Amino acid sequence: MELEELISQGKYEEALKQITGGDEESRLTRAFILIKAKKYEEALHELKAIGRSEANYLRFEAYRALGKDKEAEEEIKEGISKSPYNHVLYYTLADYQFSLGKLKEALENINKALEIMPLSYDYKYLKARILFALDEYEDAIIYLNDVLALNPKDVEARLMKALCYYNVGLKMDALSEVNKAIDLKKDDPTLHALKGKIYYETGFYKLALSEYKTAYRLNPNNSDYSYQVSLCYYVLSLNQDALMFIDKALALDPENPQYLVLKARIMKALGDISTARVFAEKAVNVDQKMKSQLEDILF
Repeated sequence: MELEELISQGKYEEALKQITGGDEESRLTRAFILIKAKKYEEALHELKAIGRSEANYLRFEAYRALGKDKEAEEEIKEGISKSPYNHVLYYTLADYQFSLGKLKEALENINKALEIMPLSYDYKYLKARILFALDEYEDAIIYLNDVLALNPKDVEARLMKALCYYNVGLKMDALSEVNKAIDLKKDDPTLHALKGKIYYETGFYKLALSEYKTAYRLNPNNSDYSYQVSLCYYVLSLNQDALMFIDKALALDPENPQYLVLKARIMKALGDISTARVFAEKAVNVDQKMKSQLEDILF
């Protein structure tokens, strides 16, 4: 059986038996297979004293898998010093730094990758994600436009673009992107919840209720969806329905201060002041900051 076929089938021990040489190419191949087999220390031993950038990349993979972040990052940087025009290494370093929360450094390195390979879908996508994490939403939109031009069915990119618009206050543009995402993935509760949030914040409470109920139907174990449904009912003065859903939320998260505040508000609206005061006091016991929201019930 061919070596590539053995590796693709996960037959790593058989694959290793086929690599018997002691030259660098053989050692690099054995290290690659050992990493696939999750034998990272053995792979690092195999790679000793090999100075090629390919060895740096493989050592990076091994160190990353072992959770040795500093060593992993140093290996990629050393590989770049040997191959300064290798865009894959810049991308790999940027992606790794992004995962570590080193956003400014990640941005610098993805820019270097894009200077060499400016049309790469993956590189533009990573840059958009980094810019989003840096709260640079308008710049992120530029790169997301390129990503979506290449793959208009990318739901994650649509959602990120919607959140960018939302975060810069362009809620109708955000709504348009959410609708496009829902057309592609109708059963995603996150998308319906975001659509509900936009409707709620723009005063379309009945439409918000519809979207939050859809999110709840798709994921009834998410307490926030129950809470948002309850809040919409409360704003619409449908207090019995609001009570039913806030109780569902509290059953899942009984110490959530916002849920307790809403329960107190609903009970007051229903005329049960004593019960309202009980839940108001619970909310304040959990979080003193809730006191200012409940003064009309507590005093």
